[in-house]
Amino acid sequence: MRHSIIFASLVAALFATSALAAGDNFDRTALGNRWVATAGSLAISANLLVGSDGSLGYDRKSVADTSVKAVVYLPGTGLRYGAVASGYIAGGNNAFVKIQSQDGTGQFDHAAFYTGNNGGGSFFTLTRPVPSPATLTVSFCATVATMTIKGGGRTQVYSYDYGTSFGTGAGLGTYGSVALDNFKATTGGCAMARRGTKITRSNAQDRSLLK
Repeated sequence: MRHSIIFASLVAALFATSALAAGDNFDRTALGNRWVATAGSLAISANLLVGSDGSLGYDRKSVADTSVKAVVYLPGTGLRYGAVASGYIAGGNNAFVKIQSQDGTGQFDHAAFYTGNNGGGSFFTLTRPVPSPATLTVSFCATVATMTIKGGGRTQVYSYDYGTSFGTGAGLGTYGSVALDNFKATTGGCAMARRGTKITRSNAQDRSLLK
């Protein structure tokens, strides 16, 4: 009887974990109908997610999630960004958190807490440039978003108060010849919040908005 209870508990835990997390490593040739592009176009190339300039899409399996993570790759130099989105992406009511390369160094040098699809918010210069690939994560505690960037053996953490909530859902955005991999979305919550540099305002100029 005891063994049956333990087995049942393990099965329940497995299903609970599956229900709370969604992931996609893009190890296939076609994106399929699991992903819905709300702007531009998304596809798979060499087992990585790629897209046209200003593309944004959401994962159908992440409807209950608020914390989003992906690995972002920068092939070469030039203006490009990779973004993770959290909220009601289909309706445009979502946070859009990105890391961007625009200084010609082939590294991520800027980031943004935006809304919608590369919309309004706060754009700022990173404390130090981050080499590719970089792991980008956004999580929410009420209206406060926490951005975590890991790359080059270092971690940078930033926080921003949107002053509003966005509901649930998770997706990815692209600009330029950027590629994303190892997408993961979970329910998140305040337990995932970390102390970091608080972003309020910045004089940095976002060159992707000048195109």
